[in-house]
Parts: sequence; structure tokens; C-alpha cells
Amino acid sequence: MIENNICPIGNTLDLFNRKWIFCILSNIFRGMTHFSEFKNANPTISNHILAQTLKYMEENDLIEKTVCDEYGNVTQYGLTEKGRKTNRILYDITVFYFDELNYVDYSDDEIAEILKEYREAYEIE
Repeated sequence: MIENNICPIGNTLDLFNRKWIFCILSNIFRGMTHFSEFKNANPTISNHILAQTLKYMEENDLIEKTVCDEYGNVTQYGLTEKGRKTNRILYDITVFYFDELNYVDYSDDEIAEILKEYREAYEIE
């Protein structure tokens, strides 16, 4: 029997309580690794919020930051094992978008091709 004080959904959503987390995770799955790439892919996010979100994600073991030069000017972000486990969540959100929202009104063939690309990016078999 599930205890009333344990809510796996609520507790999980607490981890993902920032608007941009899923977008950034998706960006990393699709090959983006630098701050500027995340900013270009999500132009409405401010630099301050992006930096805060990346730090939060790192502190919660979703991503890891690697400094690539001796001055600390070039950094890359990658997924941790915990971050990689979000692949199914991201894919399911993507499918939900096309099944229920589909604001752009893609054709069935276009949706199938897009979902194929996301399956590959998210490493869904």
C-alpha cells in the first residue's frame, strides 16, 4: 500500500520546478553543450536565469560542468547518469505535444519524422 505522505509525482516535480530545465536537458540530448548554444536555442531566457538554472541543474546532479581552458572562460555541460534518465520523460512530453497541442499543425508524416529524430536524440529504442 502506498503511504499517503509519499507522492512520487509531486516529489519528482519539485526537482523539475524551473521552467527551463526540460528545454536545457533536451538541448543537451540534441548535442548542445555551451551556454551560448542554450541561449540561442531559448532566446527568451535571460542570461541570469539561464546561469541560475544551469547551476541548479548541476547542484541537483542532472548535468555536470567541465571547464575546458585554464582561465575558466570555456565550459561545457553534459548529462549525468541521473540527467540521462530523463530521456523517456522528455520523449513523452514531445509526443504529448504532437498528440494534444501541435500548435504548428504538422502533417502526420512530418510528425513521424520529427519524433524519429527525437527518439534518436533521446536514445529511445
